[in-house]
Amino acid sequence: MKALNKMDNLDKGTLLSKLFPEELQNIQNAIEKQCDYFLQNEIAFREGWHQKGFFTAEFWYRLVENVHKSVGKNDRQLWKRPSWFADHLFDGHNSLFAVHCLIEYADTEDCNPNLKQAIHLLFGNEKLLQITSNK
Repeated sequence: MKALNKMDNLDKGTLLSKLFPEELQNIQNAIEKQCDYFLQNEIAFREGWHQKGFFTAEFWYRLVENVHKSVGKNDRQLWKRPSWFADHLFDGHNSLFAVHCLIEYADTEDCNPNLKQAIHLLFGNEKLLQITSNK
């Protein structure tokens, strides 16, 4: 096994999948909820997007759509195959959205406390995207 500081997001996602296979369905559900949230509020988010550079609204929504399609293409059952789960959600740029979803999920009451600790250990607890209401 690689040292933690040598792991990329795919390595970390694979490890998380192997450590918590019983939580993968809950994680996938949380990721789907985040996809739905962003897709339902797309116009408002695009209009209020302030961050420039790498995380443009266009880039972010491409990630949301990629992850949403990956989950749908696999009949919403990626969680049944931990290696597929990691490959589809934590490889390449898609991992940015998956990590965002994990950190958001870790902040909910629904998240298993041990899983929350693992998420924070592997991915940190700093949010990748700050969402504020215009209201």
